[in-house]
Amino acid sequence: MRQEELPKFLEELKELTEIESPTSHIEGVNSVAKWFIDKANSLGLKHKIIKLNSDKVADCLLISNDPEAQNFDILFVGHMDTVFPVGWGKDVPFKENDGKINALGVIDDKAGALLSLYVIKDLDLSKLNVAVFLNSHEETGSNFTKDQIREYAKKSKYCLVMEPAREDGSMVATRKGMLAYTVEFHGVSAHAGNHPERGRSAVVEAANFIVELSKLTDFSAGHTFNAIMTNGGTAQNVVPDFASVNFEMRYKFASSVEFCKQKLNEILSKSFVQGVTHKITLTNDEGPMIDEVNLPKIKAVFDEVAKESGVKVSWVDAGGLSDGNIASSAGCPTIDGLGPTGGNMHSKSEYLVVNSIVPKCNLILDVIKKIV
Repeated sequence: MRQEELPKFLEELKELTEIESPTSHIEGVNSVAKWFIDKANSLGLKHKIIKLNSDKVADCLLISNDPEAQNFDILFVGHMDTVFPVGWGKDVPFKENDGKINALGVIDDKAGALLSLYVIKDLDLSKLNVAVFLNSHEETGSNFTKDQIREYAKKSKYCLVMEPAREDGSMVATRKGMLAYTVEFHGVSAHAGNHPERGRSAVVEAANFIVELSKLTDFSAGHTFNAIMTNGGTAQNVVPDFASVNFEMRYKFASSVEFCKQKLNEILSKSFVQGVTHKITLTNDEGPMIDEVNLPKIKAVFDEVAKESGVKVSWVDAGGLSDGNIASSAGCPTIDGLGPTGGNMHSKSEYLVVNSIVPKCNLILDVIKKIV
């Protein structure tokens, strides 16, 4: 990417961020997809709509020089949705100040998604098959498209996830996995004043469950637990007959999964309030993005290119999930955090560092030339 192309990139990024596209706003996400389709057409690329058959989220989009290819040299993964409700855009217009751009979704993930096309534009596509998978609902967990991401990852030599680099420019080498559950507690309602002895409080049972769960966090073992009560009680004079808890475990090592399941069985097998029953439902299960075989080799190539070009490269191990976890679980060597540098994601002060765009684009280009 040449420095003179930067104004065009920023102009296009402004257009993208002015399209409000929270995950639930299907029309807005579709408008972002339409923008990318037009951009792909202008570059001589093709596209394919990834149908999800869901009325809760928009369809996803694949852009490629050959969407029906059996294999891809590079799979870029980005997302079109944001977390900001419709209407917030008027409060945060696209604005550049002191080398930073403030706009909703500017760094998470519209700049990264756009950057992938600038990388592709400078590749020799007569020798490569490349694809960009643009997710419609990454911000809510990608639950409707995990299979499709894995399908394309299995067919790809490498996956480059265009989530933003960290505030210091670091890229993401590893990510923790996550198990998430909902637990519903069913008790017996009663008048809290006249006949409290007839009641069986689901809220008390849920509260004790949360306390016991919190004791399982072990930083040295690499797993942490967090829980919220999402429902419980209707009035202070009624013994609550229902409560629900959502909780998650973030973890580094596969051994933590068995640990979690064992401890859940132990805790839930002993009622704190006699007569309260429970139902547990798995809501998300995504393994860690940790590749001890390929990761050192890929990092070495990035470090080599950085040394040749004088660009600083650094790495971070992240606790949060991304679509990189999904691609990695398919066995595809994956590097994350390849978008431009920025910060304050998911807030009105979200920003992009302008002078990180061109160096990051060229770093990715030079790495691709060495690994494929």
